[in-house]
Amino acid sequence: MSTIPTHSAAPGFQRLTAHYQPPDDSHDELLTPGREPRTHWRPLLDSLANLGPGEIRRREESAVRILREHGATYHVHGEDGDPVRPWELDLLPLLVPAAEWRVVEQGLAQRARLLNALLEDIYGPQRTLREGVLPPAMVHANPAFLRSCHGLRPSKGLHLVRYAVDLARSPDGQWWALSDRSQAPSGAGYSLENRVVASQLLPNEFYLSQVRQVAPFFDAERQALRRLAPRPEGEPHVVMLTPGPRSETYFEHAFLAGHQGFTLVEGEDLTVRDERVFLKTLEGLRPVDVIVRRVDEHYCDPLELDATSCLGVPGLVHAVRARTVAVANALGSGAVEGASLLAFFPSLCRFLLGEQLLLPSIATWWCGQAREMSYVLENLESLVIKPAFPGLKRQPVAGSRLSAADRDKLRARIQDNPSEFVGQEQVRLSTTPVWEQGVFAPRPLVLRAFVVLGDAGATVMPGGLTRVAPSRDDALVSSRTGGASKDTWVLADPEHPEPPASLPRARRRSARVPLQAGEVASRVADNLFWMGRYAERIEDGGRLLRCALQRLAGENFQTDNPELSGLTALLRHLGVLSERSGARVGA
Repeated sequence: MSTIPTHSAAPGFQRLTAHYQPPDDSHDELLTPGREPRTHWRPLLDSLANLGPGEIRRREESAVRILREHGATYHVHGEDGDPVRPWELDLLPLLVPAAEWRVVEQGLAQRARLLNALLEDIYGPQRTLREGVLPPAMVHANPAFLRSCHGLRPSKGLHLVRYAVDLARSPDGQWWALSDRSQAPSGAGYSLENRVVASQLLPNEFYLSQVRQVAPFFDAERQALRRLAPRPEGEPHVVMLTPGPRSETYFEHAFLAGHQGFTLVEGEDLTVRDERVFLKTLEGLRPVDVIVRRVDEHYCDPLELDATSCLGVPGLVHAVRARTVAVANALGSGAVEGASLLAFFPSLCRFLLGEQLLLPSIATWWCGQAREMSYVLENLESLVIKPAFPGLKRQPVAGSRLSAADRDKLRARIQDNPSEFVGQEQVRLSTTPVWEQGVFAPRPLVLRAFVVLGDAGATVMPGGLTRVAPSRDDALVSSRTGGASKDTWVLADPEHPEPPASLPRARRRSARVPLQAGEVASRVADNLFWMGRYAERIEDGGRLLRCALQRLAGENFQTDNPELSGLTALLRHLGVLSERSGARVGA
């Protein structure tokens, strides 16, 4: 193990950062306004300086190889390009000091409790509407509000079990919430994969930085989901419902299901009989207690929700109503994902929790209110216009990038349907270094943080999924538009150091657990059976073709060879050769 120096800036580090020039009008994670390295970065920088550009490049290449071997991908379904995109990891982590994260952690936990209380209210007594805290249109005009789920109280009263927030820094270094993910939040699995790879390739740096571990978070998530089971007796059977391999985050579904010990299923693997959900297996129907859904709620039940869905389970809402199965997150939880709700967070927090909001949201104006709409229309050039509710098929539009004619058209659309639009301030994202062509380069970042709600309260992942933009001038940070990801290192409190970091224990255990016959869905077994049949058919056809080609080549070729005629007839009968091909061979 190499020795890590204690000086603040080695000459090697100066070479790495010689071309690192972050913007002057935004917060930079690495450098202070005086262009000096921040204190919590210095041990890592000194270690990287000792490694040198060549070794860092070699480890970056190793990261690409490991991710490829693990099958880490992100599916992008568009018109151009390969829909399967390899997952990209920039080996330089994002570092967050302990004191700073402690404040963010409290805000995230409060935000999760707030949204759970709001869901409990809008699907129950609706006090927020009756007492004027929320305008009625915020719920009744929201396409994500599921009327068929009104009155359904989920297991343990937990509408939200898994919750995520996209965070960004303002130019003064303040963390802000950009958006909430309450329906089926993605990214935790990719964050875990990043941690596995980064801790493997930077073990010395990981240990000396005293990075907080993420394994306790996944343990808490597993326990919270298992405790949702409506049956108090026996071992709960938890399944993860996925749309299938065409889902953009299917790698994460399979990875997390294996890590947590859950059965990965698709909608056709499940059936509802006598108000209970069952998994169809080789050994018959097996009761399901908890469904961790990665399918959007509208597609979960074609009987009561979207009748065109082929991804859900017919009768699932009825089974939830009968309290024989728990669904996490609860059906209807997507109603609090909309950008319009951000404008009401402070008043909602005071009304529902009796607390002041700890983690502020980005400034938002909902156009469903007359004064707010007037402000948005008058300041269109300086705002970003977004859809107010989830499910509205509109892309965010920056008013500053529109021509005068296009801004007039946008004003007209807002005036026609004001409740469907919000205006938000344009955020100058903070920057963090990425490794690019042997030096550090600044890139805008967004951090997705994760929270689990359970019986014992909220558990926040000490870290998250950091995503960076493809270029320094790109204002949009999204996995769909490209760019890389980073591991997020939340540093331990010096007064309460963590034990030496290790890979998540559950992941190593799950690799040794044999697959039971009763855990194999009948759909999977049926697909394996037909794959085997077709594989045998291809092999048999190949052997017959080889025999025919051997008799067509060489000096022993004879057109009237009875073996060749028989092989030709057999290949034509099996469909390997067409009628015309068979006629030419036998001629």
